[in-house]
Amino acid sequence: MARLRSLGSSSDESYDGDSEIQWAGSKDFFLAPLTDDIDTTVVPEIVWEDGKPTLKSRGRILSFQAENKDKLDRPEALPDLLVFTHEAIKTNENIGATWTSADDDQWGGPCSGTQLAAVAEIGARPVDASPRSNFVYGDVRLERSLRMLVSHSMRSHVFGFLLHEQKLEIMLRTPSGHFCSPAIYCTEASGHLSTFLARLLSLSDRDVGIIASRILEPLYWSNSMFGRRSSAYRVSATSAGSTAHTEYAMTVSYVEEARCDEHDRIRLAIANASPEDRQGLTNIVDVYRESDFVLVPRFLPDTLDASALGLKPRAMEVVFHEHCFEPICVADSTEALATVILGAAQGLRSLHRLRILHRDVSAANVMVASDGRGVLIDYDTAVFMDGPEGDAERRKLVGTFPFRARDLLENDAENAPFFHQSWHDLESLVYVAVFVMFILPKGADDPAGMYEEARDIWKQWNSASGAFYKTLWLATPQGRRELFEPYEEHWKGLPELVAIVAKYTGLGMQRRLWTDRVDEVAELDPCWARGDFSHDQLITDLTQFRRGHSSED
Repeated sequence: MARLRSLGSSSDESYDGDSEIQWAGSKDFFLAPLTDDIDTTVVPEIVWEDGKPTLKSRGRILSFQAENKDKLDRPEALPDLLVFTHEAIKTNENIGATWTSADDDQWGGPCSGTQLAAVAEIGARPVDASPRSNFVYGDVRLERSLRMLVSHSMRSHVFGFLLHEQKLEIMLRTPSGHFCSPAIYCTEASGHLSTFLARLLSLSDRDVGIIASRILEPLYWSNSMFGRRSSAYRVSATSAGSTAHTEYAMTVSYVEEARCDEHDRIRLAIANASPEDRQGLTNIVDVYRESDFVLVPRFLPDTLDASALGLKPRAMEVVFHEHCFEPICVADSTEALATVILGAAQGLRSLHRLRILHRDVSAANVMVASDGRGVLIDYDTAVFMDGPEGDAERRKLVGTFPFRARDLLENDAENAPFFHQSWHDLESLVYVAVFVMFILPKGADDPAGMYEEARDIWKQWNSASGAFYKTLWLATPQGRRELFEPYEEHWKGLPELVAIVAKYTGLGMQRRLWTDRVDEVAELDPCWARGDFSHDQLITDLTQFRRGHSSED
C-alpha cells in the first residue's frame, strides 16, 4: 500500500497546479491580542541567544531544534518540531517519548501523522559535511514535512511554520490553495513567537484539520494537499437489528461547488443502469457533502477573493461504495494485471454507453474487485459528453498529471486547443499498467520497490517539462524495448498487453521520430466513428490475451 501512496506523485517535483499565495490573514489571526480563554502556560520555554530563539519541549510540543542544529539534511528525517493533537496527549501522556525513541524515518505504527496538529522546520541544513556543501533551506524542508504529514493522516488542511533565526512564516495548505503569511520578525520584547504558539495550541484538533484521530485501513491516499486530494479507506458497518458487518469502500475528496450538480447526475445515471450496463463501475450507496465551500477554515479571516486569485472554494465529500476493493498493487503478475485492465476497459465502455467521460484514469482510481477485475472509481472529474457544457468541460485540464494522455499536456502549444476524447482515457490505462510494473518490478514479494531508473522516468512524467517523453518510451520500438527489458523476468507478456491498449490510442500511431507530432483526431476519430476501433473490440482483444496468458494454460 505504501508504494502506491508515496509514488503516485513526486514529493520534490509534483505538477499539481498549486502555487503559494502570501496572505496576511493568517498573520492577523495568530498575532491578534490573546483573550482570557487562551492558556499561555502551555507555551514552551523560548531561550533567546544573540537575538535568536530556541524552542524547548513542553506539553504538546516536542522540539528537536537543539539536537538537529548541526545535523545534515535527511529527506526521511522527522521535522525539527512537532505539535501533538489534544487527542494524542489525552490518549498517551508519554507520546513525546514514543516519538523521541523512534527511528528518523518511522512514520506510521506508534508514530502516526494523525497525532500531529502541526510541524515546523528551523533554518537550513547542509547536504553533506564538505565545506562547499549545498544547503536545503527551511521552506523546502517544511514542504517535504507537510507532504509527509498529509500522506500519513486524514485531514482537511494542514498547518506548519518556518523559523529562521528571527523570522517566522506561517504555512497553511488547503485543497483550494497554499498560503504563506508575510514574514514575522520575532524578538523577545515583541512576544510575537509566544503569542503565535499560544494561539496555535488553543486550536481544537478539528481546527487544525484533523478529520479522524484513528485512521481506518487506507487503500490509497495522496501526498498533496491541493485539489480534490482523493483518498480511500476500508470501513465496515452494521445494519439496524443485525450484528453482521458489511464492508464498504469509503472515499474522501474535496469538490468544487460548480461541479456538484453534474457529479450527482452522473452518479444517478450509474446507479440507475442495470448491473450489466455498469460493468467495471462502482455503485455508490451514500454520499455526505459539507455545506460550506471554503478556501481556508471558517475561523480564519474572510479576506480572500477567490475569483481575483483564481482559486476554487471546496467542500469535503465522503462517498460510501457498495463493495470494498483492493488497490491495484495487488495485481502482481501479467495475468492479474490483464484482468484488472480488462475490468477498467469494461468500466470505460459502460461510461461511454452513458455518454460519460471519466477523465481521471489513474493507478489510484483503478481498484480491484474480489474477482480480480478492475473497477473504476472517483467520478469527480467525470463529465457528460454531449451539449455545450460538455464541450466546455472537455477542453479543461483535469486528471492526475503523470497518467494524462500525451495529447492533453498544458504547454503543448502545437496541439492546442485540446479536446478530451474517449481514447485519452484508454491511453491513461497504458500508464497505469507501466506504473504497476514500476512499483512491483519482481512482484509483491520483493521489497525493493522501484528501480532507480524507473524513479527517474516517473519523476520525469510527473513534471510539466518531462511528460512529453512518454512518446519516446511508449510510441517507438526502441523506447519500448528499453523500457520493458529490465522487467522481462517477472512481467512476461506485458509489452504485448500494453501494445493492445496503446493500439486504440495516440500511442499506437506511426511516427518516423518520437518527436514527430501527429493529428490524433484526424487519424483516430474516423477509426472510432467507423467502428474499426471500439471499447468492445478492445475488450475482445484483452479477453483473448488473458486466455493466452492464463496460469491454467
